[in-house]
Amino acid sequence: MPSTRQRSVCAKISGIICLFVAIASPIASQAFAQATGNRATFPKNFGEYVRYGIYDRGSSKEEAFATAETIAIAKSGKALPPGTRLVLGIWTDYKLVSYFVMEKGVDWGLASPEDQRTGDWHFQQFDINGQVKREAIADRCQSCHGGQADNDFMFTTDKMRAYLP
Repeated sequence: MPSTRQRSVCAKISGIICLFVAIASPIASQAFAQATGNRATFPKNFGEYVRYGIYDRGSSKEEAFATAETIAIAKSGKALPPGTRLVLGIWTDYKLVSYFVMEKGVDWGLASPEDQRTGDWHFQQFDINGQVKREAIADRCQSCHGGQADNDFMFTTDKMRAYLP
């Protein structure tokens, strides 16, 4: 039978393990996205993003977000640079259920077979707390955006260019 001291040590070790798991889980889910070849991350500065478009479908809708700087670049007609993140809020039954992030990086397209590339954009689904959703359908995003090569693989360029604050 363990002594009181041994039980105390076990309790402390269990507490440390629980703390480690709580801290490591968000980091691990970001690492999961990157380990699977997907480098898109949720923007830490999302609170600064501007909603530039709404696609209303009754009880469901999508809201498109970008930084003011990204919108200004799109309005200028220049290509969006590496580091750009576009966020799509997904609403179902009048409730925000997830976000999709489309992020552009230097030479990120090289991670995909040529016939599946969407420029240097990667896609990832996140829950409403900004954590990676493992059941993400990023491949579906990539396949659909593949048909938008003339618009830098984006569907919302026109909304960005038409946006008025």
